Amino acid sequence: MEWNKGDILYGRKGSDAIHPIVFLDGHDDSYFVGVMITSAPQYADNIPMLEEHFEQNDLQGNPYEVRFKDSHLVEARLLKRLEWRPFRKVGELTPSGVAFVEAKTHEQYPIVWEEYLLNTSTQSRQREN
Repeated sequence: MEWNKGDILYGRKGSDAIHPIVFLDGHDDSYFVGVMITSAPQYADNIPMLEEHFEQNDLQGNPYEVRFKDSHLVEARLLKRLEWRPFRKVGELTPSGVAFVEAKTHEQYPIVWEEYLLNTSTQSRQREN
């Protein structure tokens, strides 16, 4: 893969990749494993992140486009579609940010977003009953 663990990416304009994606690992010819960052704290499964989880600048000292801003981790390892290329790097997690993401999602098998939504809505309905 052309990215490093902890790189924060945006997919091509017009793709379904509207939230920042953190690259974790390669998967196959169609997907890579990543997690999603959002600023939507209203979902119970979203985990607050800390400013120390994010690099502020690249190696040349230029500020990253995506830095900490009320950021939350969606608690799911997701299969992100390579068809959303080209990806552009817009940020990077610190080593403690990578460790945080891995600790919060390490037991999960990667799934596509639609399956995650189906699973979370099923769990919500079960909690209501």
